[in-house]
Amino acid sequence: MTTRRTSSQARVAHALLLRRVEYGESDLVITLLTDSIGRVSALARGARKSVKRFGGVLEPMHTLRIAYDDRAGAELVVLREAKLAQARPFLITSLERMQAAGQALNWVRKAAPPRTPEPDVWAAMQALLDHLADPEDTVLPRARLAASGIRLLAAFGWGIDFDRCVSCGKLALAGQAAQVDAARGGLVCRGCGGARRRLSGRERQALGLAATGGALDDDTAALALELVELALKAHGGIE
Repeated sequence: MTTRRTSSQARVAHALLLRRVEYGESDLVITLLTDSIGRVSALARGARKSVKRFGGVLEPMHTLRIAYDDRAGAELVVLREAKLAQARPFLITSLERMQAAGQALNWVRKAAPPRTPEPDVWAAMQALLDHLADPEDTVLPRARLAASGIRLLAAFGWGIDFDRCVSCGKLALAGQAAQVDAARGGLVCRGCGGARRRLSGRERQALGLAATGGALDDDTAALALELVELALKAHGGIE
């Protein structure tokens, strides 16, 4: 969505709430992922009391439509109002689904650079939250999270290549086991020193498919989450 202005010159965007901190008697300082300017911090004056402007919608999991002021040189934007653009009521009925969504939002909060549009990150998060909010989706939430984590790495430019050595470019044969270094972003063949983590041919195929939209089973999901955390840590996305 392209940032636009209302008649009173406020900017308008869609957003996901990444974090909220109470400030003073009634204000909130919030962190948002927006579709137009990426991650941004905002001051929501009177948000804990104003039903008219914020309506109690400043919660994670849902997609918001926000209006805000962005003054030159200011560290925080000022939130004028927020409304629900897409509610996800079923998501918040399941602790497991909420935990998966919360983990992904936490990854994005720590990994996304400030004020940098990230359309692929935005799209990946919207897709994950929509799946988690679908009552008919039978994929385990952890598996959804893991596959989305692999795709988020690629969106941030830290994708893992499950097909070839990141050092020499040697292509691994289909179904062949290989060693992977998530911090370096892909396979490392024996000729280039190898890596500590070994992937079976089946695991490598499943992870490669996940990077392009495929799903994961529970066992492979655990492996994917391990690789995602290692990659994020290596790139400063998590502590």
